[in-house]
Amino acid sequence: MRIVRAFLIAALLWPAAADARSLLNPQWGAIFAAGQAPQLLHQCSRATPAQVSGVWQPTPAQIAVLEPKLSDLLTRQLIPFSNYRPSAADYYRQYGGLIVNGRQIIYVNGFYRALLTSTPNMDWRVKPVQICDGGIISFGVEYDPASGALSHFAFNGHL
Repeated sequence: MRIVRAFLIAALLWPAAADARSLLNPQWGAIFAAGQAPQLLHQCSRATPAQVSGVWQPTPAQIAVLEPKLSDLLTRQLIPFSNYRPSAADYYRQYGGLIVNGRQIIYVNGFYRALLTSTPNMDWRVKPVQICDGGIISFGVEYDPASGALSHFAFNGHL
């Protein structure tokens, strides 16, 4: 009876546990100071938020809620590129707090780990990474902490 009860509890908790998992390495994320956040918007081959009216400072707790959702979304977005074997776990992230249309959003600027291998002195924790073209090497997405929704996901343009 105890085994059956333990199995039922585990089965009920599994979806919640699965939702909380993230493939993203927490050490590969950097929260930019509020004043630096607009610098993340200078991308040359993908759209970024428009009508930014201000900045704010995201908290580590907000990023911890965001990352499992981002991991799931990035994994789904990478499915068409599976012949290249990319994984959500292979991406670094830069987070900036922006006010867009009166709402606080966290803008995510993500880039593939090989970029740091080719430019090891890049200070990605404080300087925005800007890549032109490159397709799945870089992406951007908006996160609304009030609603918990991710929107406007885009990889960079292709060469």
